[in-house]
Amino acid sequence: MRAGSRGSWLRPWLLSGAAASVAALVAAVAVVAGPGEERRAAAAALSPTASPEAVADDQQEIVVFLCTPSTYGCDKRETTQKQKRALKAFLDAMPELTEVTFLDRAGTYEAFKRDFPANRPLLKKVKAEDLPESFRLRVKHGVDRRRVRVAVGRRPGVSGLEDPLEIRGGSASTPARSDATVFMCTKTSAMPACTSGRGKASDKAVTPDEKKAIIAALDTMPGIESYVFEDQRTAYQHFSRTFADNKALISATKVSDMPESYRLMLYPDADWNSITGRLARMPGVSQASNQRCLETRVKLYVEYGFFGPETDDLESVACAPGAG
Repeated sequence: MRAGSRGSWLRPWLLSGAAASVAALVAAVAVVAGPGEERRAAAAALSPTASPEAVADDQQEIVVFLCTPSTYGCDKRETTQKQKRALKAFLDAMPELTEVTFLDRAGTYEAFKRDFPANRPLLKKVKAEDLPESFRLRVKHGVDRRRVRVAVGRRPGVSGLEDPLEIRGGSASTPARSDATVFMCTKTSAMPACTSGRGKASDKAVTPDEKKAIIAALDTMPGIESYVFEDQRTAYQHFSRTFADNKALISATKVSDMPESYRLMLYPDADWNSITGRLARMPGVSQASNQRCLETRVKLYVEYGFFGPETDDLESVACAPGAG
């Protein structure tokens, strides 16, 4: 891939079909369900973001990932030493940059272990050789960061770039309203959990009996401190505020497209992934996820260059029971 960022190839993996279906899945922002702009929007909406006053744009590093044989889009080739030297010289000559730092695999792996010290399944899965080397770029305040990304992304040996300000839009995000969210099936749900395995309720909105069973589980499951129900109209109001700048998406979305949900507050010492994993398997539930899982996925994508279809199993490991 030779674009300024990986968003150009990350299009409708899961988010396909009618615009309203896309909107409904994007609205379920507790899950980074689809790549591309929708995936970035979900990451921006839920990942913790410091305010612009707290973190200036020149303190947000652009990460330039180098190719490995297993990297998506690199044709099983690794960045050569010659390409690394040429890229370093190119970066050093860019007047827009104030600092260029190279991070080798050993250094990346040490950072990886520091970021996920308690995630045993993930640490068991990922080895040092799985991680790409990278350059970390500090950009001068006020510089057009997109031009920097485009210029660097075209260089040989570069697999992709990530810029936190591109994902977060350079502004503060609203803190998460819950620790976990359990989304209900709607009439238009395309999620496999809604379209099969529910008997006569398949392809239909969550039924009263299914809701009753879900509430019973919420009332008795260890680790849940409290929960609130969010109806479709309230979900649409939150959705409209979150994507206020995307008029086309909002205009293509109706209140009836929005999933009802239960917003959960969980005890800090509980296994959040076990809780949402169990709830996700209940009939009538479209999907369930939690903040720890989401933040792990976003960090894997932004900080460590794990992207592409071949990383699906890694994301499932990252959010497995016992991982958080």
